[in-house]
Amino acid sequence: MVRWTIALLTAALITSACSVEPLDDPGIGERALTSVVYAADGSVIAEFHAGENRILVEYDALPESLITAVVAIEDERYWNHAGVDLKAIARALAANVDAGDVVQGGSTITQQYLKNVVLTPEVSVDRKLEEAVLALRLEEELTKEQILERYLNTVYFGAGAYGVGTAAGTFFGKSVSDLTLGEAALLAGLIRSPSSTDPYLRPEAALDRRRVVLQKLVDLDWVSEQDAAAANNEPLALQPKVAAAQMRYPYFVEVVKQQLLDDPTFGATATDRYNSIFRGGLQIYTTLDPLVQDSAEASIADVLPDDGPSAALTAIDPRTGHVLAIVGGRDFYDPDDPVAQFNLATQGRRQPGSSFKPFVLAAALEAGATLDTVVPGGQRITIQTNSGPWTVANYEESIFPALSLLEATVFSVNVVYAQLIDSVGPQAVADLAAAAGITSPLNPFHALALGAQEVSLIEMTSAYGTFAGGGVHVDPILVTHIENSEGVNVYQATPAVTEAMPRAVAEGVTTALTEVVRRGTGQQARIGRVMAGKTGTSDDHADAWFIGYTPELVAGVWVGFPQGLVSMEYPATPYTIAGGTWPAQIWSRFGSAALSGVPYGELALADASGTVSVEVDLSTGFLAGPYCPREHVQRLRMEQGTAPTIVCPIHNPQGIVDIGAGSLPNLVGADLTTAIEQLTLAGYRASIEWQTASNLAQGTVFSQDPASGTPAQSGATVRLLVAGPQPGTTVPVVLGLPAAEAALKLGTEGIDHQVLVLAESDPDDAAQRSGLTWKQSPAAG
Repeated sequence: MVRWTIALLTAALITSACSVEPLDDPGIGERALTSVVYAADGSVIAEFHAGENRILVEYDALPESLITAVVAIEDERYWNHAGVDLKAIARALAANVDAGDVVQGGSTITQQYLKNVVLTPEVSVDRKLEEAVLALRLEEELTKEQILERYLNTVYFGAGAYGVGTAAGTFFGKSVSDLTLGEAALLAGLIRSPSSTDPYLRPEAALDRRRVVLQKLVDLDWVSEQDAAAANNEPLALQPKVAAAQMRYPYFVEVVKQQLLDDPTFGATATDRYNSIFRGGLQIYTTLDPLVQDSAEASIADVLPDDGPSAALTAIDPRTGHVLAIVGGRDFYDPDDPVAQFNLATQGRRQPGSSFKPFVLAAALEAGATLDTVVPGGQRITIQTNSGPWTVANYEESIFPALSLLEATVFSVNVVYAQLIDSVGPQAVADLAAAAGITSPLNPFHALALGAQEVSLIEMTSAYGTFAGGGVHVDPILVTHIENSEGVNVYQATPAVTEAMPRAVAEGVTTALTEVVRRGTGQQARIGRVMAGKTGTSDDHADAWFIGYTPELVAGVWVGFPQGLVSMEYPATPYTIAGGTWPAQIWSRFGSAALSGVPYGELALADASGTVSVEVDLSTGFLAGPYCPREHVQRLRMEQGTAPTIVCPIHNPQGIVDIGAGSLPNLVGADLTTAIEQLTLAGYRASIEWQTASNLAQGTVFSQDPASGTPAQSGATVRLLVAGPQPGTTVPVVLGLPAAEAALKLGTEGIDHQVLVLAESDPDDAAQRSGLTWKQSPAAG
């Protein structure tokens, strides 16, 4: 029967060949090619495709194991026939007649390829004859290798993967050239029936089919039994299945996508650009660093509670402008969040608060001021502007003495910065900020000094990169280059580099911002290496910022509620959130991880020569005495001659003490409380070390260094040896507890305490009115 069938098929082919025109190379047909987006390390982070998901692979990149597996199971005489395998057709026809159903197919790889790209899926005798004739004609035009390459780039493997390049990435997360024999056999087995052997849905069926392919290779003597057995024992290590709409780093990828769709390089019209990006098979190489991106996401998750505000983070290499990471919200794919896909890092615009002050400082330095320039202090000030009187108060109504610009920056003194922008002019500040990288329009109003105009996180981060770069600004870059489907470079990023300010100005700002982190409002951002940064908090604590940098990395963190200006105070948050709390903590965790293994760079540091360190009670502006509330006390470094010399008379009835240079008092034999009181009144600091002394009462000072009578400048530290052992009790956390419960907790620890109840005239604060403990001194621990 097989012999008669072959004879009839031969006659039919001869007859049909007379009516079929010569066949040109059909390529892969009118089909879209998938564009692939790569991270800086070469890993795939997204794919753009419209309709079919396809990645082209050249024949030379196909591993031998894949070629032999596909040929063995789909068309074992592929290398020998001329496009049609008459024996296979006859054998299949006989088997189908005997079974009364279609149980075998006789199409060659060449015929299957033609069906994929030229013909319809119609099943009829005439269609099959046309397919066979076209296969014969095609094999006259192309080599076997060319046909097999085209076939493997068009065949469907299931799970939305067209072509073996996409299939290798979809199922195994790797390129075709890296496939093992077991993986190649599994892919070859999917071609016959992708749905019934889908390894995600029917893993056992897929493994059974892989076993059939491997046995076929052994039967043909194309693979040894040992190699087939080893491949058959490979575990089914599939790439985790991700919904087609999802991407690995969606906030970053979406920015890239929108940037390309707006770029006329890829087409004159929106439709042209869409087709180029989603159907053109582009290879898009980005600047994203997965280590930095993962560190950013983990740091935010580590700090923020699940039911609290959201955070955004951007990270840039200031030397190149390469954007290394973007976190634009909690969860891009959260179906219950109406603003989940709104990118808080690039689309969101909020008031930066005091994190905008470095641009005011830079404008002042460029105008001739220095970090040592002293500006009057105070608690509040009113300045006459073109728009009328402008009244500014310090954060928490703190009272500062006259301060240098360095100290005013370290402690973010609003009164000083109000005077500063008035002296240099708001227009100069707006112009300098724009040159540094702020792209949002800025109105030249005095309130710029306090960050009262809205900007985005990514532009703030980029502008701080200008300080890190010594005054040179590099525009942010997300895509380095793009290749088309043929490997031709069609786009190359060209850095836009401008000199925004003199190097001396940028280094002056950096000098001040290193001190902000070392001893000012940004201390919680410290990472164990020299870094610079600035906190920012908008009105009513609706926005909290920290922007920090080293020479190698600049990153910005914003924390707030995305749906609007919601105050981050109790009960919306466990305590009042400012730039120096959650944002700085996120930056610290992020910077430590992102910079691990990166050599230390050099930043400009403050020169403390000619200055004196003193403690000031910010609620009164006087020198802090022993009875000043410690939450109001801050150590400031000031020029000699400008520091206050009067101990706060409001909290310390001892009166007035001059703390110029003098000699140290004799503290040996005094109890620790008395010793610290005497040192504080004299303007010195105490460093305490406990040491067992059996003949002395607990807490007695038995040695001091330097010795009594030694000349010492105010602010010097005196080392006290105190009879111990050191007390083991530490202050517990009582923040957020009702007053009675907090008192009970302290009492059970044997800690003396005092409860202070704020008068109704104090600032309107929800936590204060609630009866809960909102501040404790000393701090827990």
